[in-house]
Amino acid sequence: MTINFPWASLLRGVLGRDEAVLAGIAQLAAPGASIGSLVSVVPRDGVPAVPPEGELAAAYARHGLRLVEARPATADEIAASGSSWAKRLRAGRARPATLLRAVREEREREAATISATGEQARPGRARPS
Repeated sequence: MTINFPWASLLRGVLGRDEAVLAGIAQLAAPGASIGSLVSVVPRDGVPAVPPEGELAAAYARHGLRLVEARPATADEIAASGSSWAKRLRAGRARPATLLRAVREEREREAATISATGEQARPGRARPS
């Protein structure tokens, strides 16, 4: 899953500042899936800055995500995103851009369901008891 230059509630979720949105992102990713985000935040956006790596990792972990990378994005990574919003923002030039990568962990309950039934549990679907 790729999220390039989100804004509003999606940005807050990616930054671990909106638990409901971050939970939704995590639910969309299958266990083992990679989630990559390019974000750009400056004070005038009205959103807190990218949190320190430890704080972001803790927020992600609460939703079964393991933060594997949090660093400034390179000009090549920004260009490769093909994002017209990145061009408008002048991300990487006039404003900082951050690359975040996470992996969806397999939760214990899902693992137990799979091993007990041989069938993967799906969100919104009743699980065997």
